[in-house]
Amino acid sequence: MFLPSLTALRAFEAVARHKSLRKAAKELGVDHTVVSRHVRGLQENLDVPLLYTSRQGVVLTEAGAEYAAALSAALGQITQATVKLQETKQTRPLTIASLPGFALRWLTPRLPDFQRRNPNIDIAVRPSEERANLIGFHADAEILYGTPTEAELRYTHIATPRVFPVASPGWGAAHPDVTRPEHLGGASLLHEDSHEQWRRWFRKIGIPAPEPLKGPRLWHAHMALEAAKHGQGVALGNDLICGEDVAAGRLVEIGTTNVALEPYVFITRRDRWDEPALVRFRRWLLAEIRLETRPRP
Repeated sequence: MFLPSLTALRAFEAVARHKSLRKAAKELGVDHTVVSRHVRGLQENLDVPLLYTSRQGVVLTEAGAEYAAALSAALGQITQATVKLQETKQTRPLTIASLPGFALRWLTPRLPDFQRRNPNIDIAVRPSEERANLIGFHADAEILYGTPTEAELRYTHIATPRVFPVASPGWGAAHPDVTRPEHLGGASLLHEDSHEQWRRWFRKIGIPAPEPLKGPRLWHAHMALEAAKHGQGVALGNDLICGEDVAAGRLVEIGTTNVALEPYVFITRRDRWDEPALVRFRRWLLAEIRLETRPRP
């Protein structure tokens, strides 16, 4: 009897789940030709057609769908057993992936409180603009600005903060005519990696975006906010990542708007949702957010 290698089984299971060779390859961290070779070899050795490709992507045969479901369950059991074994050693840190702005400006300053309450759980923060590969265990959890769509993931809403334009007090003093969002047409707007965030914000408040949109692209939101603090223009911030700067007077809000764009969510693999360390971190995170976003008397 032929027993396939675990590598080939993981490749097929990922392709079946994503319905895509390239997405499976990205998850596994290999080239798509490697994944294709594993899947082709698996079908040849089993002598059973498991999938075929069409213009719409990968299509599973009936046998392939049944095999993929069984493999997903089996690989999930292997994963759970491995995680539990590692937890008993208490040597592996809990890795939290997060957008750089949230990681730098909100999460990192508050981590000592979590560590004080949970001295047996070490945290590793992994800031990145790229989505974390939770399925491939590149991180244990992710804090995302937006909503995930993967069926294998589970998430909970953290907060949907207000988004508003901010500048330094010095910039505001030098531009006394810019006091409302309608006045931003001629201002130097500080962008992330594209103009899209500002365009979405203008659409949300019902004001046409100025054309062309002026100002530098600084890739990350926290870089745009840092540039705003140094008087280089107007950035978009929200209550979580720049609320403290506004309260301290390092940034000033231009006008007053009540606009939200996306929620922050906490995400894990669905089969890891109830792991004790993840539960503790999630409960702490939600409690901290509620404490800071509750209405002030």
